[in-house]
Amino acid sequence: MKHLFILLSLLFFQVFVHAGDTRYRIDTAYHHDEAPTRSIEAAQYLAFKPYSGDLRLGFAKGETWIRLRIQTDALSEGALPTMPAAPLVLRVGPYYLDDVVFYAPQKGHWFVQQGGDRHVKQRQNCSDDLYCFSLGALEGNTVTVYLRVQTDGVRVVQTSVMPAEEVMTAAMTRINRMTVSLTLAIALLVLSLAFLFLERSLLLHVFCWFQLSVVFAIAATTGVLAQWLPFFTAETVNDLSNLVQVIRVAMTVLLGWAALKSCSPAPAYQYAVVTMMGVCGINFFWLLTGHADWALKTNFGVLWLNSLVQLMGVLSGRNFPPKLRMILLTGWSIFLFFSTLGVFASLGFLGGRDHMGLFQSIGDWRLNGVPIGIVVFWVVATEKSNRKIQKLQELQGLQIEAAQSKAHQEKLHERRELIDMLTHELKTPLGTIKFALASLKRAAKSQGESLERVQHIDASVNRMDAMIEHVALSNKIERHDAHDSAETISAQELMNVVMQEYRDVQRFELSIQEGTFFHADPHFLALIVENLVSNAVKYASDGKIKITIENQTPAMTCFRISNRVADESLPDENRLFERYYRHPNFQNHPGMGIGLSLVHSAAAKMGATVSYQKADQEVIFEVRIPC
Repeated sequence: MKHLFILLSLLFFQVFVHAGDTRYRIDTAYHHDEAPTRSIEAAQYLAFKPYSGDLRLGFAKGETWIRLRIQTDALSEGALPTMPAAPLVLRVGPYYLDDVVFYAPQKGHWFVQQGGDRHVKQRQNCSDDLYCFSLGALEGNTVTVYLRVQTDGVRVVQTSVMPAEEVMTAAMTRINRMTVSLTLAIALLVLSLAFLFLERSLLLHVFCWFQLSVVFAIAATTGVLAQWLPFFTAETVNDLSNLVQVIRVAMTVLLGWAALKSCSPAPAYQYAVVTMMGVCGINFFWLLTGHADWALKTNFGVLWLNSLVQLMGVLSGRNFPPKLRMILLTGWSIFLFFSTLGVFASLGFLGGRDHMGLFQSIGDWRLNGVPIGIVVFWVVATEKSNRKIQKLQELQGLQIEAAQSKAHQEKLHERRELIDMLTHELKTPLGTIKFALASLKRAAKSQGESLERVQHIDASVNRMDAMIEHVALSNKIERHDAHDSAETISAQELMNVVMQEYRDVQRFELSIQEGTFFHADPHFLALIVENLVSNAVKYASDGKIKITIENQTPAMTCFRISNRVADESLPDENRLFERYYRHPNFQNHPGMGIGLSLVHSAAAKMGATVSYQKADQEVIFEVRIPC
């Protein structure tokens, strides 16, 4: 914030810079048309229109004649009488005027002096960026002089009269102001480059190019560029100045796009940005082909329109970081305000407010990039702060997830330990009960009723024992890594072992592709196949079970088993692999509803997939096992 405050203070210092007021009264009037060049003799009889302050004609072609009536005896209230006539100097600006011809009466003749940026190499200019014309010691209280001005682009003419001995002081004051402006622009460029090394931001990258164009624009409009490039002609330097103005507007468009790129603005905004960049490219081409008037006029329009387009992008954008929308709305609204006033001032609509200093015209050397720089640094600082907050929130989220995961793992460990303990503690008494039941069976063989009761008890104990085995197996699946114990297993040999459990092999229709192998954990693979076969045996309505094993691809082996099921006994697909789920029609049948859950868990551990489908009263389970 300290740096932004300093930049803001410098901005206001630059905005409120004024030129010193003259002590001489000057009545100014002008005549403009697009007629061929007139002589001074003909120009004296033209119809001149009075104006005050700076003359602003906007984009005007042809020549402009300015008449200045200088009164040397005009006294301000309470002032002392003027000393005897001293040599006077007429100062004319701004620098980018192409041709300025000065006519002053001298002993019955017109004394002619040449100025303008196309003649700086032939004629010594003032020490600053203005053009100085000698009036000499005026004869009489009033003298009338003329200026003929021709220039491309915006036509703005500034005039002031002062004694010759004060010219150097005024020039040094103006040079100091220009130096401050250029130094501030260069400092801002260096600062942005330093930030770019620290913060790799697209917005900062574009701003560096923008600020570079600002530095060259200030140098061009103050005459410094001509000093930097002494081997170039005045026309070439003037063309470079115009090119820099177009590049600066194009960089302003790109700055707005870079700030909104990640905020998903409306498609219309994207099209508008592309269109404006295309127009800037056309302006560049026009300048290269000698159509500076068209290019500079269009450049004015793009500069003003860009503010509206950027505001549209801000209003239509989404996913803004906190405060960024407000920052951009404020920045572009201020830019729209100043650019509008600047355009109006340059075109002559606000000539009566020339000395208020509340706005600046386009091409003014005081436009050194500070306003946009403040917004850019603000946006970059805000984005960096938001990224830090987001990273902190992500870190906190990861810490919370890690803590929750640790707590979950601890609970799983406790549950597994409990299951291991329960299975061990329950297996021991069940083994004792089974041993005692075996003795009771032998003793009760002669008593039919007692034997039947013993057999019921034995069946219940066996079911409880099987349940404990399944729970222990489920616990083992969760802890076991099936990938580390994978083996190559023959499909034919596996099914031979599984089929030994069943006496009625006629119920099965086996179709095993020759040479088919599984590459899997043998215990998990056996668990999957045995449970699917057992499930089919329990629920097949007509007793027929089809089993197919084949290599679908060189990297995938498929095990498929199907059987017919009555419509009223079809399982709920959404709950099929839930632990302990059983169809209501089979609640009284043997089983615990844990088999398919074990199949699903074991397949997931192996990296296999289990799918279920039904077709024509058949249910089909398919297991795809990667080789």
